[in-house]
Amino acid sequence: MKALTRLDRLDRLESWLKSDELLILRDAADELGVSLRTINRDIELLRERGVPVEADRGRGGGVRLHSRWGVGRVSFTYKEAIDLLVGIAMSEQADQSMQMAQSRSIRRKLMASFSHADQARINTFRDRIRAGSPSSAAVRDTYQPAAPQINSAQKEAFLLQNKAQVTYCDGQGRETKRSVEVHYLVLNPPIWYAMCWDDLRQDVRSLRCDRMRQVTVQPQGFELRPWADFHAAMEGNPTHRI
Repeated sequence: MKALTRLDRLDRLESWLKSDELLILRDAADELGVSLRTINRDIELLRERGVPVEADRGRGGGVRLHSRWGVGRVSFTYKEAIDLLVGIAMSEQADQSMQMAQSRSIRRKLMASFSHADQARINTFRDRIRAGSPSSAAVRDTYQPAAPQINSAQKEAFLLQNKAQVTYCDGQGRETKRSVEVHYLVLNPPIWYAMCWDDLRQDVRSLRCDRMRQVTVQPQGFELRPWADFHAAMEGNPTHRI
């Protein structure tokens, strides 16, 4: 019998446990062709990965999953992975005391959904989200949540550093077509602002995310501009308080 790799053994052991069958350590060692000590190390690694393995008090030195264990393999679509990655970054920036304790582990697993080229760009995106003071009452009164499909396209263009075609409605209700690069996101609760480079105007622009009426992600990428380019443009603007 060809020796199994450790990853293969872990998959076999996890499947054995999830079958709700008592796993006798000695039997597992014999079946997988390794020592009892190796099986114990593998079980401990499964515990470290979050699989709730507990010792069975019956005969034979067996182990089984905790009786309330019910979480299986979870898969995500590409857009769901983007939503989760941006959500984790927002959590980390907004309130350090309440951020997800396992955010690093979750982020690593989600990154596996993306190509190597996309992963290289995504690795820098946490520093591109900024949190500031709450918006004024006057600004909050004008807030209307954007449609889910628009939010999804905004996040994709931001995360993957792709240009976007945007239909934007300003404070006077006038709509304009824009070709933009979303370099940074700034939160003045509850308003999100996209700090963009506007191709047509050849200048930086601050666009309220909730005022984007249509967003189409383009295949062209862009090089990230330094935060200083946008921070200088916001100085003296009372809308933003970083």
